Amino acid sequence: MRTVPPNAAWLTSLLVLCACDPTSAAPPDAGPADAGALDTGPPPAPRAAARPFSQWVDPFLGTGGIGYNDLGSSYPGPAMPFGMIHPGPDTMDETGAPVFTHCVGYAANDPYIRAFSSTRLHGIGIADQAVVAFMPTVGMTPERTTTLGHRSRFDDATETAAPGYYAVTLDEGNIRVELTTALRAALHRYTFEPGSDAVVLMDVGHAITDVTIDDGSITVLPEARELEGFVRFRGGYSGRFGGMSVHFVARFDRAPASFGVWQDGTLHEGETARTGPAVGAWVRFDVAADRDVQMAVGISFLDVARARANLDAEAGALDFEAMRRAAEAAWEAELSRVELEGRDDDDFRLAYTALYHALLMPTLATESDGHYRGLDGLEHVAEDFTYFTDFSLWDTVRTLHPLITLLSPARARDFVRSLMAMAEQHGNYPRWPLGVGETEGMLGDPAVLVVADTWQRGVRGFDLAHAYELAQRSADGDPPSGGRGSMESYLRLGYCPIESGGASVSRTLEFAYADSAMATMARALGRTDDVARYEARSRNYRNTYDATRGFFIGRSEDGAFQSAYANDVWDDAYAEGNGWQYLWLAPQDPEGLADLLGGRDALLARLGMFFENSESERRSIGPPRWYWHGNEPDLHAPFLFGALGASDDAARWSSWARRTFYRQGPRGLPGNDDGGTMSAWYLFASLGLYPFTGGDDYVVGSPLWTRAVLHLEGGDLVLEAPDASERAIYVRALRLDGASIPRDRVAHEALRGGATLRFEMSATPSE
Repeated sequence: MRTVPPNAAWLTSLLVLCACDPTSAAPPDAGPADAGALDTGPPPAPRAAARPFSQWVDPFLGTGGIGYNDLGSSYPGPAMPFGMIHPGPDTMDETGAPVFTHCVGYAANDPYIRAFSSTRLHGIGIADQAVVAFMPTVGMTPERTTTLGHRSRFDDATETAAPGYYAVTLDEGNIRVELTTALRAALHRYTFEPGSDAVVLMDVGHAITDVTIDDGSITVLPEARELEGFVRFRGGYSGRFGGMSVHFVARFDRAPASFGVWQDGTLHEGETARTGPAVGAWVRFDVAADRDVQMAVGISFLDVARARANLDAEAGALDFEAMRRAAEAAWEAELSRVELEGRDDDDFRLAYTALYHALLMPTLATESDGHYRGLDGLEHVAEDFTYFTDFSLWDTVRTLHPLITLLSPARARDFVRSLMAMAEQHGNYPRWPLGVGETEGMLGDPAVLVVADTWQRGVRGFDLAHAYELAQRSADGDPPSGGRGSMESYLRLGYCPIESGGASVSRTLEFAYADSAMATMARALGRTDDVARYEARSRNYRNTYDATRGFFIGRSEDGAFQSAYANDVWDDAYAEGNGWQYLWLAPQDPEGLADLLGGRDALLARLGMFFENSESERRSIGPPRWYWHGNEPDLHAPFLFGALGASDDAARWSSWARRTFYRQGPRGLPGNDDGGTMSAWYLFASLGLYPFTGGDDYVVGSPLWTRAVLHLEGGDLVLEAPDASERAIYVRALRLDGASIPRDRVAHEALRGGATLRFEMSATPSE
């Protein structure tokens, strides 16, 4: 869930704020993690989700919550699929905007809007971006140059959001604000009260908590009806590589009646330019005859000229309704890739909102002329592909990338090409590239898994041999640019020792998982010796298993396991988790994991106990002791049953997790969405198919839909389960194009060209 290593101070401050005890306190509606009793009556008749599919999307879902279990870090502002610009409101309460609830600038139930910024990430657990901010207001005074001076109360009943559109009414001046967007440029429409002193200000110094503005500039170009400039900032992650700049041009639909700039709170009426971190500008408009003021905003990671070119290419006409229609059409085309038939409207809302959220990140970083700024800080040209950034790879590798590979192979190819370009420029594959830099967030080598999984699932159009050579830079040592880290000891000992730093067990497990991806690529390239070497390393996870205590445990250089240990609390040996949550992290080798734990029956018994304890665990704002659906390391655990042939248990626990941890409203996501990771999990689980990244098939779970049609590049994949309901969750039999197949796994190759997969469902388990 969190995109930073465990931080005791962070959790302590959260608990103090909420006056909560992490071991006992809970949100008002919390209790045992139980989905509740199922209706024993006949299920509702199935029906198809009505078009337009955008009506089922709720951008407010996941915008609220607190703590580790329901803080989605989503935002309601408009976006285009994987777009560059993300305009939207940044909010605050009476005293401020606590960082852990405002990582993307917005938190449901806040009473104030601070401004409408232009860049943001989705579902992250660390504050970054949310810069290039504008605010309509009434009148201009020195007080307006501050956040408290230009913020406005608002009633959330006036908020409206849909794919490609957001609107709200500000109490200050009764101003109606509407936003819509293209890929690199957005449109704002402000409707003022007749005769009001209508002002639009641009605050270069605007920043959310934990984001610092280092520099900036603003220039008013009255004859061109424009503002231009840049903002240089350092956020929680972008600060790791020294920060980055976003350049902007804002163009209005009419000439201003007057204008000015400010610096450090001092107004300079009629002047046109200021430079520094605490500057801004305002423009005043006569709204006596026309109450609507429209403003186009173009941004660029390269320079002002490119920001203006992006604006001209996408918003030059300043036609708000045309841009809104185009955004709506783009989203409808994406959502229409998946047609669902089910029994409950809430299920449609959850599914189409999940698909919407899964298409917000990574972020387009290619300018309208095909250029981009790489991780080396230089300007490059994206030849024959589109360059993206903002890859939350430790998270998205597990669900999001396999989903994109299934639904949109061309995009999956672009993602791989982007990661390869980053590896060429940076020296090795990144773990968490943000904007124009590498943050080295989290751990492992997840980009290698993305590359291998994308190839395994049939996507071509990139040089696998070169991708493999780039991966070897970090797989076989510690390159100067960073790489995995701790490789000297890992290669020497077969595990990361405690002396190599924190999360030694987690790093060992993740490295072994990445090594399985290296073996996959080597096999595809016919490099037999490398296959054997990496396959042996893919089993290194076993080297941290303490058979006496039955868990993966921190181990010293001399081979001794740590003496003090508790399996159900956070420990320095793990990244964001405990021994139970990391016990299952060998998705590349389920059978080998079973052997290690005493055999298939022994593993299944422990895994069953793990979920039974989770089902009865009382949830609090702190991390759970058992299954943690709001975090990545054990996301695949419900489907581990199916990977070992226990299909009924996979159906039981995957459907339980789907019902328990997803719901309507601002607290509807099970923790940070992590760039769409949790949303992609829901989609796969509702389809009854789940990928173990790096593999070439899907583990079968429990389909929710009576019928689903996925319009794939190679043909329509039809998933039929006419008896599926929340009562009939067990797959009794499986047929592929009419032929009976085993009910535990389905090959990706059999589906990607189009097929009909029929699930025969039952209300009772067969085992």
